Amino acid sequence: MQAPRPLRRQITRFQEDPASLRNATILTIAVTVAVVILGSVVIWLFGGKQYPDFGTAVWFTLQTITTVGYGDVTPDTGFGRFVAGVVMIVAIGFTTIVTALITSTFVDAAQRHRREQGEADERRRDERLHARITELAERLASIEDRLEALSGSRPSRESTDSEVDPPVS
Repeated sequence: MQAPRPLRRQITRFQEDPASLRNATILTIAVTVAVVILGSVVIWLFGGKQYPDFGTAVWFTLQTITTVGYGDVTPDTGFGRFVAGVVMIVAIGFTTIVTALITSTFVDAAQRHRREQGEADERRRDERLHARITELAERLASIEDRLEALSGSRPSRESTDSEVDPPVS
């Protein structure tokens, strides 16, 4: 038995991009709705005399899947209890997935904030370094200009050294 077409489409989308919060949410909702409908039909048909109509079966399945469980209707056959157990397991999975999705959203937001903060800190550090390098380059240029001005006004040291100390043969 194949899954209904909309459910298959959601499963395919999820398999293509499992990290997508949207795809995971849609798949989770689709599976939950499918379980509620299928569980309601099965409970209505095989759950016993507690479910005289489909509405009562849907009510029981919704109570079970939301883990509320008022206890006003319960299956009185073995197969009905089995179906209720499957619905309960899906409900636990649904709750787990929803909790994980919410948690991952918070974690992603915190990581994004931390990454943006790190990038901003790095930009500020780079700007400070650039300003310092520019300042040092300007000071070096000033020193070079002064040295050039000084060397132009007096003879170079090499020429004065050669005049004072005769070359050694």
